[in-house]
Amino acid sequence: MKAKRIIATLAAVMLTAVTAGSALAETLTPNPGRIEMNDLAGRYVTTNIEYKGDGQATLTLLENEQFSAEAVKALKAGDVIRSNGEEITVETLTWDGPDLWVNKGTAQELILCETGSGAYERILEDDMVPQLTIGTLDWEILPYIVVLDWVDAESGEVLEDLAVRSGEELVTLLERGDGPSFAVENVHTLFDQNGQPMMIWRFYSPAQ
Repeated sequence: MKAKRIIATLAAVMLTAVTAGSALAETLTPNPGRIEMNDLAGRYVTTNIEYKGDGQATLTLLENEQFSAEAVKALKAGDVIRSNGEEITVETLTWDGPDLWVNKGTAQELILCETGSGAYERILEDDMVPQLTIGTLDWEILPYIVVLDWVDAESGEVLEDLAVRSGEELVTLLERGDGPSFAVENVHTLFDQNGQPMMIWRFYSPAQ
C-alpha cells in the first residue's frame, strides 16, 4: 500500500508539472523576413529614401511584420506579443470574424488582421503596418528613373492626377528638403533584373 501511495503521489506531481508547463506564457514574434537583399529583381518593396547629396541616396528597404496564423490562433492570456519595438502582454482576446483584438478597449489594445495568405498583420492607429528592415542600399539617382507621384510637392496634399517625374526632378525635390518626405512608408520601389531601382511610387498618406 505504501508503494502504491508513493507511485500515486509521483504521478500527481508529474501531472501537475505537465499542466503547469502547458500553461506557461509564450512569446509571439514576427515571422522572419520574406525578401532577401540578393533577390530584389522584379520585386516591389516599401522604401525610405534618405538623400546624401550630390545625387546619392541611401534606400532602406522594408516589409510588413507578419505573424503565423497558427501562433496567433494559439494565443492565450499571459502570452507576450513583440511588435513594432514593444512588448504587449495578452490580457483579453476578442475575435471579430477572422481578425483578433488583443486587450480591446485598453491602452494596450492591439489589432491583428488576417491577410488572406496564412498570416496576420498588426494594424496601427494610423492604419499603417509595423515594418521589418530588410537592409539598405546605396543608390546613385539616375536621370532615367521614373517617379510616379500622387503627392503635391508643395502642399503635401493628394494630387487629383498622377505626376510623372524624372530622376532629375527627384533629386531637385530631395535637395530642397522642405517638401513632403520620401523617407516614409508610403514610398515603394520596383527593382529591375539587376536588383537596381527602376521605378519609384509615392502614395499619399496623412502620416507623411
